Amino acid sequence: MSTNKWFRLAIISIIIVAFYGTLMRYKIAFDFPYLNQKNLLHAHSHFAFNGWISHLLYTCLTWMASKHLTQKQLSKYYTIIIANLVAAFGMLVTFTYQGYAMGSFIFSGLTIIIGIVYAWFYIKDIKHFPANNLATPWIVTALLLNILSSAGPLSLAYTMITKNVNSYFYLGSVYYYLHFQYSGWFFFGAMALVVHALPKDFPSIKNEFRILAASAIPTFFLSILWTHLPTWLYIITVLFTVIQMVAWFMLLKKLLCLRTYKTNFPTWVNIFFYAAAFAMTIKFVLQTISVIPSLSQLVFGIRPIVIAYLHLVLLGVFSLFFIGFLFAKGWMATTPSAKTASILFLVGVFLNELLLGVQGMAAFAYIPIPYINQMLFAVALLLFLSAVFLLLTQLKHFAQKVIS
Repeated sequence: MSTNKWFRLAIISIIIVAFYGTLMRYKIAFDFPYLNQKNLLHAHSHFAFNGWISHLLYTCLTWMASKHLTQKQLSKYYTIIIANLVAAFGMLVTFTYQGYAMGSFIFSGLTIIIGIVYAWFYIKDIKHFPANNLATPWIVTALLLNILSSAGPLSLAYTMITKNVNSYFYLGSVYYYLHFQYSGWFFFGAMALVVHALPKDFPSIKNEFRILAASAIPTFFLSILWTHLPTWLYIITVLFTVIQMVAWFMLLKKLLCLRTYKTNFPTWVNIFFYAAAFAMTIKFVLQTISVIPSLSQLVFGIRPIVIAYLHLVLLGVFSLFFIGFLFAKGWMATTPSAKTASILFLVGVFLNELLLGVQGMAAFAYIPIPYINQMLFAVALLLFLSAVFLLLTQLKHFAQKVIS
């Protein structure tokens, strides 16, 4: 199977992610006693990470390597991509029906092994890349942070198996995994794709990379300020959080200069890149604000705000970025109907964040929002249907292409 087909398969993954989100919202808004909500949540999140974002990153990095490796050298990466999808669908099924049990532990462990194996092969093969390849340090950092994130689920598995569940340790393990996936593997992996596409005369961003890479580990402690960190560690965390945000703004200022360069894709595709950059900026600002311990404890105690933040990153940043990237590279056809479907998806992402934000803010004042759960279900349904619509536009386009 060609690399292009792996990209098109990713659309099915986002449909599954959106379907599970819709199902969970339906269970909250209406009476649906079947299937355990917590199990659905675990299946939804694990598949979103591995079957959607990680699948795209593995495929994109393999595509980047294809310019420098032989087909024989590339074959192992295709095998790994298949294995990752098998593990992702395995987790989808086992988490749905069992939750944390032996089956889900096996498939979850498989994704960890896959991440390590992929990183091992890729870092070894980087010697075949040009010496001046600007994306190389971003790629290596992404792969290493993906491995580092695996300590989170391994810790969770240990607590579940031993039945020695400590609430602080459990939450710390979850936030550890989320941080090194969101701010590590996903961020540096996506940035590697951006850097790879930069024109040769683009200003240097080495300093921004060094700051962002150096901040990846210290800023994890933002997620566990509720553990009352030692003063010296808190100061280090605040320092790296601030300079990380400054580095992002420096990088963003340079990236905005890309508007002056001509591209081969439609102008509307840029909307997805701008939206992803805006969402990422909000993420960095919120992280910086959260250095206030009392505010951090308050925010992390309100579930809608936590969910809004997680969706801001997964949907607002990375999902929108990858949809735009697939269009920009020609892996999805930019037909009028595809434009409509993708814009509807973007609108769904915005409305989802808006409603979750309103629900979270209302929780501060203990103000109930009438029909909020029904509205969130309607938005989840919009995301699901627009993703299905997007897939249909691509199937129609490629079917017509084959016939002609």
